Amino acid sequence: MSEAKNSEIGEPIDRPSIYRTLLIAFVIWSAHFAISYTGVLVFPDDGIARIIAIGAGLIAIAALLGQVLRLRAPRSPLALGALGLAGAGVIFGTFPALVG
Repeated sequence: MSEAKNSEIGEPIDRPSIYRTLLIAFVIWSAHFAISYTGVLVFPDDGIARIIAIGAGLIAIAALLGQVLRLRAPRSPLALGALGLAGAGVIFGTFPALVG
């Protein structure tokens, strides 16, 4: 087990860096949703809620792109998939603020 931690060998799901990436992607997505939803609850029918949602979306996308750049080569498809799914969730979560 210690060999897998040090040299990152084995299947992608067995590597600790993949677990960290999966967790970070979910946390960023969840934080974006919580901040956007809180903005709508605190400022209903107000333009500031739209600004909060768009700002949170931009920060979340920047954080996800930062995580992609931090992944060492070769990049795991599982980690990139998790980050891509979180990115899609952030974009589609921010989309109503842009068109509404």
